[in-house]
Amino acid sequence: MKDLHSMPFPSRHTSPCNSYIFQQHSLRSPDFTQTVVGGQKGYQTYRDLPWDLQKIHQPAIKIRHLEPWKIALIVIGATVAAAITIGLLVYFLAYDQKLFYYSGNIKITSIRYSNELSRQSSGGFRDLSERIERLMDKTFHNSILRKKYIRSRLVRVSPETGGVMAEALLTFWFSSTDCREALRERVEWILRRGLKKYTGPLRINVKSSTVSGKFIS
Repeated sequence: MKDLHSMPFPSRHTSPCNSYIFQQHSLRSPDFTQTVVGGQKGYQTYRDLPWDLQKIHQPAIKIRHLEPWKIALIVIGATVAAAITIGLLVYFLAYDQKLFYYSGNIKITSIRYSNELSRQSSGGFRDLSERIERLMDKTFHNSILRKKYIRSRLVRVSPETGGVMAEALLTFWFSSTDCREALRERVEWILRRGLKKYTGPLRINVKSSTVSGKFIS
């Protein structure tokens, strides 16, 4: 090994460029990237590294694996939560329903009232009932309430100025939390729209036809 005192130092007459290269070479920090990993030399060099540089060479963080019983507990909890959610949806969509009964009053101007229409067993009443119920079914089956509509039934025919008033009982399935008055207005709007499109033998006064609401749980 050469003695440091024997090493020539740059003289005064050394050029500024050579002096700068010498200073950069002297101040350069040791390169640890070339450290030999295997063997005594590499191990010794690793031990001589500062602690913050040694952390770079440490293995990556180990992945923590869940124990089987923890995985089973998570799966069971997720299954129970999904079952409860589905159960609540089924309850509110299927079982939390109430029957709503509405009275649809239709004024017919092409029929004159007679005693025959006062008896539900008479031929005239049955014929008018079939026409009215078929009109109701077609009207609500082609509306946004087709999944809520159940059926209609003619219950009464009464005399009216210029014709008769046919009263039909309309049955729907609605949620118990629905607003009865809002639903009545919707049913009446759909019924009047259907009466306007009616092209059958009956003459109907649409403006005089109304829907009154009844709620029976």
